[in-house]
Amino acid sequence: MESEDIIEILNERIKELTCLYEISNIVARHSDDYEETMNAVVSAIPKAWKYSHYAIAEIKLLDASFCSGLIPKNRVSQEAKIEVDGSTCGKLAIHYLSPKFSESDFLMEEMQLLQKLANEISNIIERFEHKRREELLERKIQHNDRLAILGQITAGIAHEINTPLASILGFSQLIQENEENIKGDIEKIINATLHAREVVKKLMFFACEMPQRMQQTVIDPLLQDAIKLLNPSLQKAKITLEFKPAHDDVLIEVDPVQITQVVFNLVINAIHATPPGGQISISTKVEENHLVIIFKDSGKGIPAQIKDRIFEPFFSTKVVGEGSGLGLSVVHGIIMNHHGNIDFISHEGQGTTFYVSLPIVKK
Repeated sequence: MESEDIIEILNERIKELTCLYEISNIVARHSDDYEETMNAVVSAIPKAWKYSHYAIAEIKLLDASFCSGLIPKNRVSQEAKIEVDGSTCGKLAIHYLSPKFSESDFLMEEMQLLQKLANEISNIIERFEHKRREELLERKIQHNDRLAILGQITAGIAHEINTPLASILGFSQLIQENEENIKGDIEKIINATLHAREVVKKLMFFACEMPQRMQQTVIDPLLQDAIKLLNPSLQKAKITLEFKPAHDDVLIEVDPVQITQVVFNLVINAIHATPPGGQISISTKVEENHLVIIFKDSGKGIPAQIKDRIFEPFFSTKVVGEGSGLGLSVVHGIIMNHHGNIDFISHEGQGTTFYVSLPIVKK
């Protein structure tokens, strides 16, 4: 074999290896965006072919198509199947313009590379599909956890709605009996009805499965609204809750529904851990560029041997039927999605303190 031929073969192998390396880097860079990843991959593929300036790559899937350029009407092609979970879901093809090129212009090694690239694309699709399923499962877990919380605070819901309804009924009866102060009584009925509607709206919003909706928020009013709904649960358990706001109106970017879920989970866990007559406190403070929410109880504390497991899904110290073991796992996931942090200090017999840290919006 002539030295020129050997050099040409080596150059072709270098191009192939460079292409595979570039694709692995593309996957690492665009790991969160499926379309961006596929478009970058299909653009990189032609570089590995002998006539790279003329080669057009095409990834054709059942639900999408990606090309590195305009596919010529008259063409010669090399194709390899793309398979996911044992089923064909598309193809990877390289096209040349015909009659400028013919099938003999494709190298045997290029066909082998095409199959390798098809397998790599299959892996990319599988990774994105796996991620999509994980996100779907996480949303379902969060939704189920919210429904479980609603079951636990039913007394709070009933109390919040019954109070304005009692006002509506009372003032309606007064109007019926005495028409002299109709205007004032009607005003009170309208206000009570609006209050009841707001409570129902908040609860429906909390219970529904919805995508994350980030907005800039002051935390204290959000905490106060959550505590109002938890008051009947606290009274039933004969536990007092003290709220100590920082009175510092810093803004944090959060999903209010998800942060409310965090508050419900941590307070309900504290109620379960605290004996009658005990205390829970919620306070806020600012530390550098983070807002810290502190949940402290006077309960039994967390045993040392399970401290490393409390954020694990389905791990629970409650008796069967009383808890799913999802609460703290969901809390941890929500805080991580908000680019925050959650930690705790606990001593058996001396209570537990959870620290939820969320980034402050930079002004």
